[in-house]
Amino acid sequence: MEFEILENIGFTKGEIKVYFALLKLGNTSSGAIINRSGVSRSKVYEILDKLKEKGLVTEVIRKNIRYFQAASPERIKEYMDRKKDQLIKLENDFEGILPSLTEMQKYQEDKQQVKVYVGLEGLKTLYSEILATMKKNDDYLAMTFAHDSMGSQSILRFFHNFHQKRALIGCNAKVLVNYKDNKFKDTLDFSDTRHYEFRTTVYRLPTGIAIYKDIVATIILGEVPKIFVIISKENADHYRKFFYDVWEKSENKKR
Repeated sequence: MEFEILENIGFTKGEIKVYFALLKLGNTSSGAIINRSGVSRSKVYEILDKLKEKGLVTEVIRKNIRYFQAASPERIKEYMDRKKDQLIKLENDFEGILPSLTEMQKYQEDKQQVKVYVGLEGLKTLYSEILATMKKNDDYLAMTFAHDSMGSQSILRFFHNFHQKRALIGCNAKVLVNYKDNKFKDTLDFSDTRHYEFRTTVYRLPTGIAIYKDIVATIILGEVPKIFVIISKENADHYRKFFYDVWEKSENKKR
C-alpha cells in the first residue's frame, strides 16, 4: 500500500525502491543500495540525485566513498506541500492563458467550410441536416428569390413539407419577399405558417438566401437546383445582421 501511495504522489518505481532501501539500511554506500533495491548500477546514481533534489536523501563523502542516507519520511509531506504550492501557481498561470487558448479553439471552430448541393436530392440533404439540428425557438431566416424561379411543384411540395416539420419543432421562420411578387401568396397557401412571419421589401434578390445558425445557403432553383453553402459563424452573423436591418425597414404582412 505504501508503494502505491508514493506512486500516486508522483514518485517513480525506482525512486521508491531506493528510498525504501535507504530507510532500512540507514547510512550506506551505493553497492548496498543496489543489492537491496534491485535497481541497476547504471540507474542508481541518477535516482539518488533525483531524491536529493526532492529533499529525501542526504549524502556525505568519507575517504572518497559516497554514503547516502534517507531523510525523515516527514520530508515527503514537505515535498507534497511544495508541489501543492507549485500547482496553485500553475493554476493561476493557466487562468491567465485560458482566454487565448479558448480564442484559438474558437478560431478553429469558425474555420469556414464550403459545400455544394445539386438537384432536388441535394436540396433535401441540406434541409435534412438543418432539421436535424433545429430546436424550439430557433430562428430560420430566408430572403426569397423571384417566385417565377421557384421551380416545379415538387420544389413547392418540398418547402411545404419542410415548413410543416419546422413548425412541429417550434422553430420560428422569418421570410422577406419582394413586394412585387404577387404570386407569393400561392406559396403561403401551400405552406404551414405556424411560427411563420413574412414581410415585403423593395429588395429583389436573384437567388434565395437561407440563414440558420452558422449556415448561409445561396439557393438557385430552376431545372436543376444548385445550393452553395458557407458554414461560418462570422459570415452567418454578417448575413443575419443584414437580414434584420432589412426586416426592420420592411412592411409587416398579416396573413
